[in-house]
Amino acid sequence: MAGQYRTSTDLVNEALANLGVLEAGQAADPEDFTFVNEKLDAIFRKLNALNICWVPDPSNIPGAWFSDLADIVAGECATKFGATPDDYVKLINKGLGGAQGVDVGFGAAAKSLREINRGRPTYEVLYAHYF
Repeated sequence: MAGQYRTSTDLVNEALANLGVLEAGQAADPEDFTFVNEKLDAIFRKLNALNICWVPDPSNIPGAWFSDLADIVAGECATKFGATPDDYVKLINKGLGGAQGVDVGFGAAAKSLREINRGRPTYEVLYAHYF
């Protein structure tokens, strides 16, 4: 499903597919879906706090961010789904980072999101200090 914007439901399903829990054409288990869906708010707040990206509306996730966000969500939820230690490190470092010498916020997806958003206007008020 391509489009300019995607929803949090699409994001959860993509993250479950990245974890290997959801096969093509298969419906997500309600418990798995609920677990990942409940983690989204905390993950979005963490991304905002790390100045990676800000997702103001989970129902309108920019399509350019989608695969990177799915990798981050999959990495953050990997322990619940029985990822082996090697798979856990791969998922974490592919997403947000924070394992085996990769600092938090410097995983592959986090770097990609930073690059996508680099140089974009923030529309925040710029305060000037005159001396």
